[in-house]
Amino acid sequence: MSLSIQTGAVGPCAYVVALRGEVDYESARELREAVTALLSTGTTASITVDLGAVTFMDSTGVGTLVVARRICGDVGVRFTVTRPSPFLARLLGGLGVAEVLGVRVPAPRARSGDPLPQSA
Repeated sequence: MSLSIQTGAVGPCAYVVALRGEVDYESARELREAVTALLSTGTTASITVDLGAVTFMDSTGVGTLVVARRICGDVGVRFTVTRPSPFLARLLGGLGVAEVLGVRVPAPRARSGDPLPQSA
């Protein structure tokens, strides 16, 4: 599956970049180009990347988000990431980038067959 990107205004100088599909080595360039296009207008105040329809993300995709966040911060543009799947949120947390991207990591759930914690 490829990556589909839809960019739209959600307010004055505020934009959402909605991703659908896989953000990987092959498609991360498209995400970089979408963010760069918004920044190049010089009027963008905030960018929200919506991960609600992302089915896969590799390290290149994660790195692209982190670099976009840093560049936006450098030029005074608010950058947020919204609607990651629980799996993707845990992945970002495990990589140590959830906080910088503003992603809340869900608490792990006990799986069937997992031993119960022992009390001391």
